[in-house]
Amino acid sequence: MTATATKTLREYFSRAEVEAQSASQPAWLREARLKGWQAWEEGIKDNEALASRSGARWLAEARLAPNWGLVPGPAGAMPEALKPVLTGGDWGELAGCRSFGNGEELGTALSDEAIKAGVVFCSFKDALKSHEALLQKHLFSRTTPEETSFAGLNAAYFGDGSLLFVPKGVKLALPLRNIGVHRGGQAGFFPRTLVVLEDGAEATLIDELHSATEDAGFCTAASELALGKGAKLSYISYQNLNRASGMTARQTTVLGREAYLYTLGIMCGAAWSSTYIGSILEGEGAHVDLLGLLLAGGTQKTEIRTLQDHVGRAGESDALVKSILRGHARSYFDGVVRIFKTGQNSNAFQSNPNLLLSSDARAESVPTLEIEADDVACKHAASIGSINEEEKFYLLSRGISEADTETMIVEGFAAELAQRLPSEHLQEQFIAVLNRLASHA
Repeated sequence: MTATATKTLREYFSRAEVEAQSASQPAWLREARLKGWQAWEEGIKDNEALASRSGARWLAEARLAPNWGLVPGPAGAMPEALKPVLTGGDWGELAGCRSFGNGEELGTALSDEAIKAGVVFCSFKDALKSHEALLQKHLFSRTTPEETSFAGLNAAYFGDGSLLFVPKGVKLALPLRNIGVHRGGQAGFFPRTLVVLEDGAEATLIDELHSATEDAGFCTAASELALGKGAKLSYISYQNLNRASGMTARQTTVLGREAYLYTLGIMCGAAWSSTYIGSILEGEGAHVDLLGLLLAGGTQKTEIRTLQDHVGRAGESDALVKSILRGHARSYFDGVVRIFKTGQNSNAFQSNPNLLLSSDARAESVPTLEIEADDVACKHAASIGSINEEEKFYLLSRGISEADTETMIVEGFAAELAQRLPSEHLQEQFIAVLNRLASHA
């Protein structure tokens, strides 16, 4: 997969390469990889087929990605700040940290407390050696290889990524951090994350994607989250790829009875990106807080799709996705709430406020409700607006610079997301990350 000349994205990959890379792997995994390749190959036969199978609804760049001309630069070194440590990083003290680049593992740091509790946090290569039964049970059970063309490409090629397993009743007070870095040198980066929380387990995982260089690249990521009865997971995904890259991501969670998911997606990188965040509330009384923050500028184009599937009774889901756009940035939000006949007594809410910081930025929002049950509470909302000029004038009149004024307004717009984080520790760290992003932008 090392690049030596300009080729389209589809020219970098082949069934023969998938077969060769999976030849020494278990039969069930080889079968899944080949199913993934078939889904990719069938989806790219023509643009119409890809449009229906890519998982992207509006974003032309994602649907045309197989024809994207790409010249990956040389592999870069892993940034020192992203190497695995348990203290001193962006998110404060950690229970565990993993760091990897495409084709390179920088290792795993895991606290003694987590090790004694039986927590597993490792690469898929190590998981195949020591936890194959766990992988075979859960891998591809939430995001199947045939789900979309890009899900198929990830299934066919993934090797980088992590397994997090938390045993029954274990509650980790400190978060874990999973850092994936596209180092360049290759056309694709295919990280995958599998999180399995057994009944009553609790954990927080910060799942990040970065670029080591400024060269163009393509990343397609997949995350599968399995929550047992009464399990609680806080899952923060942070996408900060360079603005020469393209990105597709698919996150799917299945929740058991009275399980709780808090998920926050922070999306600020890539020239174009298509992100799907889906939650299936299978168990009775399951609860989802689905939050998102998009920061985009220049000519960035971003699509965000969310799904709240209420299958079990008395589930609760609340989606709040906020976008902040500068320059000529474009964003598309497509949010769907589905309440099945079995989902009586469910409560669901969906909101998509957009803040435009320039007259050339554009946002589109399509919230949708699909309700089959007759005893539910469900509503949705969307808004698109610019900076309040009275607020801006007030701050400027107090001697605050225009740049600082804009940063303060951005922070205020995003403050609601921070307030809904499940712990004071995460709130503080999120605000620090937001301040840095807002100041940089």
